[in-house]
Amino acid sequence: MIIGRVIPDFPYPEKECPYCYQKLTVVNAIHYEDKHHYKALYLDPNPICPIYDEGVRKAYAKVYYSSEEAFEYYRDVKIPVQRWSQENLYTIYP
Repeated sequence: MIIGRVIPDFPYPEKECPYCYQKLTVVNAIHYEDKHHYKALYLDPNPICPIYDEGVRKAYAKVYYSSEEAFEYYRDVKIPVQRWSQENLYTIYP
């Protein structure tokens, strides 16, 4: 497993939730040697989104590949994300 990071001030494209139309937040990313080839994980932090459910810890998530090269390189790499402000709770995204 690779542990990635969000690069501050990197121009990640904006994405929106198809259910509530709010802006998604980049929570983790894995970059290739050329940092413009990457896999990023976006989550919807909107608590009034119709599919957001804190009780079962469910929110809209989107995996984004910046290029075909990034898809080929990272398609089998899973991304861990610390969830719900709990140090010991991680969700692994494909």
